[in-house]
Amino acid sequence: MRIAMGGIVPAEPQRAVAVSGGASLSRLDRLVILGVGFALQFNVLTSTFGLPFMRLSDALPFLTIPYFLLRPRILSTLLARALPIGVVVMLLVASLLAKADVQQGDLYLTLVLLLYFVQATQLVILLRDPAGADSFAAGTLGGFAGSLLVLVAASAGIDLIGVGLAVPTDGLEPELVLFMKDKLGGLWAAGNETGHVFAFAGAAAAYLWHRTGRSAIYIAYFAALLVSFPLTNNRAGLFLPAIVLGLILRKSVSVYAVLLGAAAICGLVMLFSATGYAPVPEQLQSAIEKRFVADSHADSNILERLDSTAAGLQLAAAHPFGLGNVSKENQLLMMAGVGTPHNAVVTLALQSGVLVVLAFLAGTVRIILAPQRFGPLPFYTVLFMVPSLMFEELSINQVFLFGFALVLAASAMTRSGDPAGAQA
Repeated sequence: MRIAMGGIVPAEPQRAVAVSGGASLSRLDRLVILGVGFALQFNVLTSTFGLPFMRLSDALPFLTIPYFLLRPRILSTLLARALPIGVVVMLLVASLLAKADVQQGDLYLTLVLLLYFVQATQLVILLRDPAGADSFAAGTLGGFAGSLLVLVAASAGIDLIGVGLAVPTDGLEPELVLFMKDKLGGLWAAGNETGHVFAFAGAAAAYLWHRTGRSAIYIAYFAALLVSFPLTNNRAGLFLPAIVLGLILRKSVSVYAVLLGAAAICGLVMLFSATGYAPVPEQLQSAIEKRFVADSHADSNILERLDSTAAGLQLAAAHPFGLGNVSKENQLLMMAGVGTPHNAVVTLALQSGVLVVLAFLAGTVRIILAPQRFGPLPFYTVLFMVPSLMFEELSINQVFLFGFALVLAASAMTRSGDPAGAQA
């Protein structure tokens, strides 16, 4: 992997390497890895069918962990890194045991994070084979496409709750139901969540561009992301993917083409400013105006987020092993007037403990400072995940829980100076 000072550039075509000490991935291995990536984005609500899991990806560790342990030398590789793995496991277990004000369901997401972490430690080893990383990225984009189709179907009024492809609204506050209709979520609760989940899929698209040098892969992903915007009305999920698109076009397309595209965009902006009309579908124009031009709540929204984040930090410091969700919401309402800190890192501290967050932040810094050591897939995961964490309470979302787990696992499994991660 090469990450130049002037931006991210595609690597030379990579030759498949042996994984786990000498055994390459089988077709079934690649299929299982693809399935994990697919399930994270196309994450069916298994709770709809009376199963003891919220979503499909929560059940997969019970199948994949035993399967991957049968892989040659997976167990020995894990045992070689038993200390850092054990530290993260103990931090999560400590939160499960010492979390304050626990009520029914308050331990679920921390337990899921623990299972994802164990699963991710195995995947980090397997993703060192480019075929494994390719399979995971392809599965993620396939799941993203399926999830986008579900979102479009929901916008057409198709009821998908009975088949586990929509979040039930029974018993919810009327205001919340209206919010979910205004910002459609499809498979997820609302557009505020869906927009970031779709943004996270950009890590897979950027990885495949990195592997192949084909900018069309990422451009197709970004075009699909734009399709979702008028439905989710989530602008925060567009920022990082748009920045990466600009970097890719700068590296992959001629300067003349980039300037021509920029001129066309400027022309459209000037036309819209002068006439209030843009030559785009009416629903997209309405979404652009609502979220970028006529957002009268922008200033108060920023202040609310700052106040709620500060209150969340105070609450996390007072409860270093975590706090039950109901108690968290009640105390934040008293302290900041809203029940969320609007920040997934702060929410994770309240959910799974301050020490878990410190381990995640340490892993994030390691990956950013040494991307060659960890490989392109963990690097792009961090790149696309971190901006979203600053906007929403995303540590309750399975896609981002897996992202936390993958960063923790990559950091725990990679020694300082170890070049193995560069193969991933």
